[in-house]
Amino acid sequence: MQYKEILLKDIEPRLSSSNATLRIYISSRNEAISLRPGLLVLPGGGYTFCSPREAEPIAFRFLSEGFNCFILDYTPHQKYPTPHLEVAAAINYIRKHEGEFDLIENSLSLIGFSAGGHLAGSYGYLYTELASKLGYDAGLIKPRTLILAYPVTLMNEYTHQDTKNIITGGDEELIEKLDIPSHISKDYPPTFVWATKDDEMVPVDNSIILEKSLKNAQITHKCWLFESGRHGLSMVNRSVYAKTDITENMKEERDWASLVSDFIFNIIDHEN
Repeated sequence: MQYKEILLKDIEPRLSSSNATLRIYISSRNEAISLRPGLLVLPGGGYTFCSPREAEPIAFRFLSEGFNCFILDYTPHQKYPTPHLEVAAAINYIRKHEGEFDLIENSLSLIGFSAGGHLAGSYGYLYTELASKLGYDAGLIKPRTLILAYPVTLMNEYTHQDTKNIITGGDEELIEKLDIPSHISKDYPPTFVWATKDDEMVPVDNSIILEKSLKNAQITHKCWLFESGRHGLSMVNRSVYAKTDITENMKEERDWASLVSDFIFNIIDHEN
C-alpha cells in the first residue's frame, strides 16, 4: 500500500489559510485488479474537529472492499464555504491524478459521517457554485455517489444545533442554503443514507426527510434505517470499540459497509 499526506494549501494556493490535510491510501495492484474506485472520507465531529474514529477505520475497511481511499481532515470551526471549498479542492486534485492513484475514471465517491455527512450532502448540490469560486470544471468535481452516515441534513428543530451554528454562523441565508432536503434536484448524485432510529444526537428525521426528497426528485438511492444504535457508530468492530462496548443490538449495523460497497459497485458496473 502507498500512503502519503498533502497539505491542501500546497495543492490549491487560493486556499492559503486552510489547515486541511488530504491523506491518501492506495492499494497495491494484484493479478486481478489494477484500477479501483475512489472513496473520499469526510469524518464527523460537529464541524468542531474531525473524528479519528470516522477516518482511518473507514479507509481501512473500504480498502479491503476494493477501493482506493482518501481522508480529508477539513478545517474545523469554519462556516460555509470554507470546508466545502476544501472538499472541492481535494476532489479536483484526486480527479486530476486518477492515473497516479490507480482509479477507475470518474469513480470518486464521497462518504460523510454526521456533520461530515452534512458536508458531503450539501456539497452534492453546491459543487457547481464551488467550482465557479475556484475556477474548476464543475463536471470534474461532481461526486459519482454520496454515502451519508447518520447525517445532519436539516437546519430546523431536528438539526444538530452545534453543527448548524458553526456551518451557518447563524446567518439566515446560509440556514436556508444548507438545508439539504430543500435543494435536491434531478442533478443530485446517487445517494446511500443510513442511520439508526433511536439516534440520541441527530434525530432520524434527518435521514427520513432526505429520503423523501430523493424519492421525489427520482434520484437513485437507498435508505437503510437500523432499529437501534448510538450516534457515531463508525465501524462496529474492535477497531473503534472496546469489547465491552459492543452490545448485541449494535451487531446488526456491522453490515452497513458491505451494503454501501454493493451500492457503489452496482452503479459503477452499470454505467461503465
